[in-house]
Amino acid sequence: MAGCSYHSNPPDDQKTDNWESILLGYAIGGATAFGIAAILEAGGISGLTGGAFTIALFGIVLAAAAGALVAGTVGYAIYNFNRLFVEDPSTITLAGCVLCAGKNDGIFPAADGDWTFNLGGSSLAVCFPTMTGLDVPTIRTRAAPGSGLASSMPIFDDTTDQPMLHCEISSNIGNYAAVGTAIGTVAGAAAGAAGGAGICAAFALATFGLGGALCLLLLAAATLLGAIVGFIVGDAIGSALGWIADQLSDFNEKGEAIAQGCIVNFTGRWVTDIGHEHNEIHDIASAQLVECAACQTDATGTTSLCLIAAVGIGRHPTGRDP
Repeated sequence: MAGCSYHSNPPDDQKTDNWESILLGYAIGGATAFGIAAILEAGGISGLTGGAFTIALFGIVLAAAAGALVAGTVGYAIYNFNRLFVEDPSTITLAGCVLCAGKNDGIFPAADGDWTFNLGGSSLAVCFPTMTGLDVPTIRTRAAPGSGLASSMPIFDDTTDQPMLHCEISSNIGNYAAVGTAIGTVAGAAAGAAGGAGICAAFALATFGLGGALCLLLLAAATLLGAIVGFIVGDAIGSALGWIADQLSDFNEKGEAIAQGCIVNFTGRWVTDIGHEHNEIHDIASAQLVECAACQTDATGTTSLCLIAAVGIGRHPTGRDP
């Protein structure tokens, strides 16, 4: 099952995905640091000419790649826990049509396991709190304090092209895997560097000419390989622990209870996601069914949808079961 997708309208009127540039900054920093360390190491090798120079140059490139991977992975973990800025008021309730309901299934970091929903349509309305100036356009576009954004990008459901607010129930997989990959990559890089240094010492590679260049190349390659293996192992362990944590909670039951095509009230934390530059409800604290019908086409658009029908049998008498 795929998560819910969205776009800006028009699609390119403002950048809506900033997380790539955030991680690129970390990666460039790591590549620079590791690359400079390798250059300094190469500078200490006597007689570095011809083929030895070429080998050392490859070593510098591999060292920079290892640094980019290590710093980028650590940077993602930092970003993951610091990307959401809370609005004021922090908790809101919105009524609207569930234009899309889906789960971000797949392998981290391509997917984080979250349940995602696009809440919108002509029925989108603010139920709580009732205060002057807090309307749907404000909910969708006002950037949270401290986010660094002048405004948040209004987004639209990919399938219906209707205005909406992205809403999520967070899986443990994303958080656990982010930490696991960071720890695994750092530990793997360190182990690889230590192993490469040990091989250099065992074979008594010289610190000059071809021997020194080979040692530099070996150290860089071992560090990069260790980082890659550490990333994979850390990802697998973190994702597995996150999946187990999800199974021990009511995470999936909550997500499966929200159906596309239903009018619901979502209550949760109103935030600005600086990585995607739009506002969300993240996480949904409660979801209350108002009506289950094809609300994409026949929603009334009235704020009376904020009212909740209490039905003893747990069903709405005029709509299909959720």
